[in-house]
Amino acid sequence: MKKTSYAIRGAVQVPFDSIKEINSAVKELMEKIYSLNKISEEDVAFVLFSQTSDLKSKNAASAFRETGMASKTPLFCVGEAEIAGMMRHVIRVLVYIGHEEINPVCPVYINGAEKLRPDFSK
Repeated sequence: MKKTSYAIRGAVQVPFDSIKEINSAVKELMEKIYSLNKISEEDVAFVLFSQTSDLKSKNAASAFRETGMASKTPLFCVGEAEIAGMMRHVIRVLVYIGHEEINPVCPVYINGAEKLRPDFSK
């Protein structure tokens, strides 16, 4: 049975805190999510980002908006909860698709974030 809406999860670890690194990491993550899941901006209802508190140079939602891939998509970014032993320099994303699931969902965890969900790593 196909779902009437669904979400795609992903994460990327940023090498260090800088505008350039955050921009690059967000662009790579989102391009891969869109490509592997065969989606475009028209498919997306909204995108929710979170980022660890050690990433202060740029908001991930702003970085995504600047790629041109989300000119009309509602975007939001929140701070990740501080948990002892948590992975540092991480941006997580939840892409909410507002239509029936056409393709199998392909979560994307890259550049070190694979450790968060080894069950999704290829």
